[in-house]
Amino acid sequence: MFGALNDIRAADIVTALNALFGFLGIYFVFSDLQLSALFLFTSVIMDGLDGAISRIELSLLGENLDSLADIVSFGVLPALMLLAISDSWVYYSIAGLFFVTGMVRLARFNVLGIKDEFVGYPITASALFVGSLVYLELPNYLIAIVAFFLSFFMISNLRYAKIRDKLLLIFTAVVLVSAFFIRDSAYIVAGLTFLYLLSPFPAEVKAWMEKRRGRKLLSRLG
Repeated sequence: MFGALNDIRAADIVTALNALFGFLGIYFVFSDLQLSALFLFTSVIMDGLDGAISRIELSLLGENLDSLADIVSFGVLPALMLLAISDSWVYYSIAGLFFVTGMVRLARFNVLGIKDEFVGYPITASALFVGSLVYLELPNYLIAIVAFFLSFFMISNLRYAKIRDKLLLIFTAVVLVSAFFIRDSAYIVAGLTFLYLLSPFPAEVKAWMEKRRGRKLLSRLG
């Protein structure tokens, strides 16, 4: 009778928990922003965990279910956080931009089907960046500026490496968990997401310099 249950794997259950914690974060966003941010952190942990499990056990629902969960936890939730910190139309506009570009980012990921890297800054990292700033109660204008620029990074052509280093992933998870007890740990979270944001630029600068040298050489030969 319930045929879909036969297709559910362990990774899908964790993905569903990602969406559930995102849903709870949305519920609390206008009453307890700190708790809402903690639910976002929990969703990020679930997202990383389901990725690790899916590499062991494949799922028919995995990719599509993951995108649906991500748009709830990392699209809707951080966008609503931007609405919660101010009633200005500017913040509303940035919230809408963040949500829409995040949705495009997820759709683009599914269409491109690139497995070894990300094209555009991942929506999970974007949400984590915004959520950590909200959790730290940094100035509203700073959070809005960061969200504005992240919106364009998500739909950019910049290439971001998939983080597969187990020690780094474990460290990130430990920092996220520690943020539940030591709020200043969120500064490390913000720092890690910021460094990841900048990670493609050395290669981009190198490629630009090589092209420039090539053009100069061609102009001299011409």
